[in-house]
Parts: sequence; C-alpha cells; structure tokens
Amino acid sequence: MSLLLSFYRIIKFTIQNFFRNFWLSFVTITIFILTLITINAVIFMNMVAGAALQSVEEKVEVSVYFTPEASEELVKSAQGYLLGFDQVRDAVFVSGEDALELFTERHQDDSIILGALEEVGDNPFGHAIVIASHSPDDFAFILEAIETPEYAPFIKKKDYTDHEAVIENIESLNDRIRIGGIVLAIFFTIVAVMIIFNAIRVAIYVHRDEIGIMKLVGANDWFVRGPFLLEAILYSLFAVVVVGVAVFVILGFIDPWISSYFGEVQVDARVYFVQNGLLIFGAQFIILSFLSLLTTLFAMRRYLRV
Repeated sequence: MSLLLSFYRIIKFTIQNFFRNFWLSFVTITIFILTLITINAVIFMNMVAGAALQSVEEKVEVSVYFTPEASEELVKSAQGYLLGFDQVRDAVFVSGEDALELFTERHQDDSIILGALEEVGDNPFGHAIVIASHSPDDFAFILEAIETPEYAPFIKKKDYTDHEAVIENIESLNDRIRIGGIVLAIFFTIVAVMIIFNAIRVAIYVHRDEIGIMKLVGANDWFVRGPFLLEAILYSLFAVVVVGVAVFVILGFIDPWISSYFGEVQVDARVYFVQNGLLIFGAQFIILSFLSLLTTLFAMRRYLRV
C-alpha cells in the first residue's frame, strides 16, 4: 500500500513540476518534436528515394535490333532463349515496323540520326527484342548471353536506355538528405539535452525548500529524485505522441500525390509507417527517454543534494 501511495505522490509531484515550469516544459518538448520530425523526415525521404530508384530501374531496358535478313522465327527463338534466364524479367518481340517507330521515338531529339534515317528511305530495321531485367546490373550478362553463334551474326544494334546517371543522382540526393537529416537531428538532440539539463537545474532550485521538507519528514533519495526522472520520460512521451499523430495526418494528405507522381510504382508511406510504427516510434521513445534520463541524472548528481 505504501509503495502505491509513494508512486501516486511521485506522479502528482511530476505533474505539478511540469505545469509550474510550463514554458520550460513547452520549449523542451518543442525541441524534442523538431528532433523527431527531422528523424522521421529522413526515414520518409529514404523510402521515397527507394521508390524513385525502383521506378527508374523498372524503366531501364535494352533493345536488340536484328538485321532484315533475320526471320521472325529466329528472332522469336532468341526471345525464348532470353526468357530462360533468371536475370531477364521480360523480353518482348517487336516487328520491323514497330522497331523503326521505337528507334525514332528514342532518338527524337537527335537530328543527325533522324536525318540519316530519312536519307536511307526504306526501313533499315529488322525485327527486335526489347529486354527488361530485374536490375540494371543484369544487362552486362544479358548482352553477353545473346552473343551466341546462332544469333550474333544477325544482331545489328544494341540500344541500351542508360538511366545510370539518373539513378546516381537520386542516390546522391538521398545520401545528402540522410547526412543533412542526421546532422540536424544531432544538433536538436544537443540543444534538447542542454535544455533538459537547465530545466532540471531550475526545477531543483525552485523546489529546494520542498525537497528539504521531504528529507526532514523521512523521504528517501529516490522519492525525491522520482518526479524529475518521470518528468524527463513525460517530455519524451508527449513529443513522440505529437509527432506520431502529425506524421499520420500529413501522410494522409500527401500520399495520393506521391502515388500519382510515381505512377505504377506503389508508394504508400502511411501504410509503411502503420506497419512499422511500433518499431519506429517505439525506438524513438526509448532513445529519447534514455537521453533524457541520463541528462536528468547528471543534472541531479550535480545540483541535487539529498
């Protein structure tokens, strides 16, 4: 019974301290919120960058053009041969007329190539195969695999739609965002630690008479320290709850826009945070509480004489 009563009193004193130093509590929680927003923004950007990479990689393909002498049966045989490899996601047969249209579309901004086609007059293309892989790294193997004695003499051109520069730019941007987010999170964490330290110091000074009376009536050290430690956990809990609610509300508004932007690639950030919410916000609460408790213990060790 006495244990429950002590715990009740610790909670009571914690709430009193929280509201007595309301502006310090408000500033501390605000800094925590800014720290968590930065961290969750980095998580969100990593997920979006991953979706962007997936979107670009799915559009990377290579077209193998055969000479006009290559028969439809031979080209379809090559198609079946390629589909037998695990690296090949799809291989689509394209007729000579469609191959010309596809080549013209891809080089629509190259006046030299288009001029050369006009000079030739007739369709210089035979049938073709458009190959999609599971990863851009697989194309080196695929292009080598097609060079068999049966098919190599009839291969006229290999046109690789190289998205490597786009992929590198996305990865580079994602790295910069991640580094910037980590730096901001560290900065806000340092500021938060300093604010907590000063908040506990002020609270100890304000309640010095009450603490003295507690000791006179027989309160033990942990009863005196308890409200300060619980207050540090309370800061973390409020910040995580506010950020968690804000994240789900914001994602509810921007999710449709993100999904429409990436087209066929499924990007559902809200579902991602729902599925991983316990891990994401639980880890943030534990880490934030740990830092808060460490800072509080250090401040009490320095300023609280009990």
